[in-house]
Amino acid sequence: RATSAEATVDVAVHDVEAGESATIALKPDGTLWAWGANNMGQLGDGTTSLRAKPARVPGLSGTRFIATSGRHTCVALAEGEAQCWGANDEGQLGDRTRSARTGTARTAPSCSPAPCSGSS
Repeated sequence: RATSAEATVDVAVHDVEAGESATIALKPDGTLWAWGANNMGQLGDGTTSLRAKPARVPGLSGTRFIATSGRHTCVALAEGEAQCWGANDEGQLGDRTRSARTGTARTAPSCSPAPCSGSS
């Protein structure tokens, strides 16, 4: 019989995204909290260590939106830039490489205020 488990972040949460094996929560103050599998660095904490409890993703503030596949995570920041980390075998981080990233770093082009064009 299947049962569900509860994960607790001791504060209000604005948004939660869950992928195949990792979960990311966005607090109203723009900070991120992550837990779950981390074999590709998808939790953004600079390690590949599994996290059984929510831990703050370091180095980010002003996060507006989050998306995760469970193998990689991308966020949109208030300044209009995007940051992605985790698996990158298909170039999904947008940094023009196929190397995984375990920590947060600006990896996608900033397109604010104009739409992105000519990116490859």
